Amino acid sequence: MENFLYPHFFEIENEHWWFIARQKILWEVMEKKLQLPKGARLLDVGCGTGAILEMFSKKYETYGQDVSQQAIEFCGKRGLGNLFCGTLDQLPVPPNGFDIVTALDVIEHIEDDLGVLKQMSTLLSPTGRLVITVPAFPSLWSAHDIVTHHKRRYVKSTLRAVLTQAGFRVEHISYFNFFLFPVAAVRRMLARATHSRDARDLEVPRRSVNTILRWIFEAEKYILSLTSFPFGLSLLAFARKDETSTYSTP
Repeated sequence: MENFLYPHFFEIENEHWWFIARQKILWEVMEKKLQLPKGARLLDVGCGTGAILEMFSKKYETYGQDVSQQAIEFCGKRGLGNLFCGTLDQLPVPPNGFDIVTALDVIEHIEDDLGVLKQMSTLLSPTGRLVITVPAFPSLWSAHDIVTHHKRRYVKSTLRAVLTQAGFRVEHISYFNFFLFPVAAVRRMLARATHSRDARDLEVPRRSVNTILRWIFEAEKYILSLTSFPFGLSLLAFARKDETSTYSTP
């Protein structure tokens, strides 16, 4: 990701409709789906500037990892601890591993997504769970993907396949950001057709629009824990280690 985006994200993560709604959706769905006790160990892989890690710290014993020193410094400004700058193969792992590993809009930035998912598997306790989000549909590729250094976008089948290959058993998978999909899809397709390099998704819209978009997106938290959406701008999956998998940890 471009270095200038870290201070920008740090500034807007508690204001921009997408960041705020995504946090509330993840909290609600994880509470319903995982039902883990207070104090469970959570590692946020690619923790960025730490807004979502700060939310998780209200319940879990949190750890943050990122390859960007700048990102880790912003996490420190939020008062977060247990931070590590480096790759997963260098990460100090607590005894018995982590109860939860989250990778929230992370693996699309990595060339070898399969390899990093295998590493995440080794960090989990035997009963640990992986929570992962990724951008959906290659047809929606836009200037936003270029600026944020995405390598790919996924569909449900490709995300399920790479998780299975990495030694996970997928328990739940769904698209989300469903209600806003039609508008966003048209905007991005028009941008591709006109070769636009505009990445306004990274800017906070005027207050009234920001509030409406947040309400629409956030409403999905009441639905995602009960069912799955047939399409959306992103994908969310919950998985655990598959003990029958042919992949074995090193």
